[in-house]
Amino acid sequence: MMKRTSQWARLWCTATLLNLAGCAGIAPEQPLRSGSYPMEQNQVVALTPSVSVRYDRFTDSRCPKGAMCIWAGKVSYEFTLSTRAGSEHFALDYEGDRFDSKLLPGVHFGISFAGVKERPIEQHAVVLEVTAP
Repeated sequence: MMKRTSQWARLWCTATLLNLAGCAGIAPEQPLRSGSYPMEQNQVVALTPSVSVRYDRFTDSRCPKGAMCIWAGKVSYEFTLSTRAGSEHFALDYEGDRFDSKLLPGVHFGISFAGVKERPIEQHAVVLEVTAP
């Protein structure tokens, strides 16, 4: 009797551990779809009810016009991805740059400027490109 109880306890523990291990990369309850999201600084876009991306800030370290610089600098767009499993910060520096999410395996983020070029430059508008599997 004791041996049988011990076997059931081991089996239950093993099944529980396997179930918990499967939760490590929690997927959204709705499938995340590929899409383009025009954004301005501090804007949040909901990709699903439990997944969102915030455009945190824009940084520009390029050499000012008329100045002599050793380094050309760069423009960077910073974002925060939030899911039920946590959040991750990422930056995209140029059109064609890509970020591969660890929280959402197979989901990639990029930027473009299609559709926001007519906006005032002070808005630092960008289009977040989301590619889902």
